[in-house]
Amino acid sequence: MKKSNINSLLRSYIKENLTPTMEDIQFVSNIYQSFNDLLGINNCVQIGSYPRYTAIKPFHDLDILYIMGDWNPNYNDPKFDLKTIAEKFSKEYKNPTRFKIEIVVQTHSISFRYLDKDNEVFAVDLVPSLTDGKNEFGRNTFRVPEIIKIHRGKKRTEYYERKSQSKENIIWIKTDPLGYIEVASGINKQNKDFRRSVKFIKGWKHDCKEKNENFKLKSFHLEQLITENYNQNIHLDVFDSIFKCLSELKEKIEMPILRDRGDNSKFIDSYVSELTDEERNSIHEAVDAILISFENIDATNNVNLIVKSGFYKRVSVSEKFLFDQKIPVLIDDTVQLKIDGFVKDLSGFRDYKANLKLVRGVVDTKNKIDFKVITNTTNHDILKWKVKNDNLSKDLRGEITDYHTYCRPESTAYVGKHFVECYSIKGNVCVAKDNIEVIVRQ
Repeated sequence: MKKSNINSLLRSYIKENLTPTMEDIQFVSNIYQSFNDLLGINNCVQIGSYPRYTAIKPFHDLDILYIMGDWNPNYNDPKFDLKTIAEKFSKEYKNPTRFKIEIVVQTHSISFRYLDKDNEVFAVDLVPSLTDGKNEFGRNTFRVPEIIKIHRGKKRTEYYERKSQSKENIIWIKTDPLGYIEVASGINKQNKDFRRSVKFIKGWKHDCKEKNENFKLKSFHLEQLITENYNQNIHLDVFDSIFKCLSELKEKIEMPILRDRGDNSKFIDSYVSELTDEERNSIHEAVDAILISFENIDATNNVNLIVKSGFYKRVSVSEKFLFDQKIPVLIDDTVQLKIDGFVKDLSGFRDYKANLKLVRGVVDTKNKIDFKVITNTTNHDILKWKVKNDNLSKDLRGEITDYHTYCRPESTAYVGKHFVECYSIKGNVCVAKDNIEVIVRQ
């Protein structure tokens, strides 16, 4: 499928399935405004994906920084009377929703749960913050409790309990949420495919997490990888952005590479150093699955199936794909590429004269096949070939080679269903491909 068509499908899917509706946005806006009304507009800072316009639906929670003064380096664990603030909310807060609200005071934040009966439909964490300098945009930077790095809910509660039991001070870290918002806003103004591609990748990550609780990729990490790509090339379209992010992801989680705006000595992706082999493999398998789906988008023609592609485990280390070489598959239906196999020692034929498609791909274990291009109007830069043996074969294979198949001719030594595929590469893009199924019988 041509890239223009893929881009159209992607943009439509993102708008219909991942982009928050005006009703969703107004819901969050009303809640944020209700905090401003009580605490003061100059004292609240909305952070996260909402103000960066990279949030996806459904909405679940919101972090708000509550500015309570200036940072004093002589007090590395400031104490705040959060109970007094909670009491103020209990008495004066005007709830803009139809849901009842539950207020929970923790050591370094206040959690507000919006409940439909006993079911949480939305939550806000109000986190104390202290101003500490300004960024290059002239916006405040802050000191916040380290819990801001931990997703709201059970993990934050466990963090508080550990600190309380061990009587440790909460660590205060420097952060620059307004800087991230400024950067995202600037890119968005130049190219709206930035936020579209971020939403798509977040939707994929969310589905992977649904399928595997131990899928450790973090949304903010993925967003910043895409941000870096747009900083390097502001003209990326949504497909190019998604493909670049995914095809480079395995390399970019080998070690931390993204420095924190708030503290240049730290990395926002430092967690990748702690990934277990199993966790890293699950990310690799998810990347393989979605990129395989993209290679076959003509067959699926359904972006939802691509997002929900799950995990693919390669049957052997020899199995390769074009995306391993950073080559996208963007089929041009105005050109043709056709291949065939010419069989030797097939009953009734001499030399390499038997057309493999003529015999419907069926051969026996005593044959040899020479695979050739019989039609090519692609004006290619190079042809690449893949031979994939049956998954039950003793010799699994799956390598991709230039110019011709790895063996020429190929032997038919292993019983099973195999396939041979040829790719026409032009400008580092696969513009055409063709394949033959080879059924080897005794």
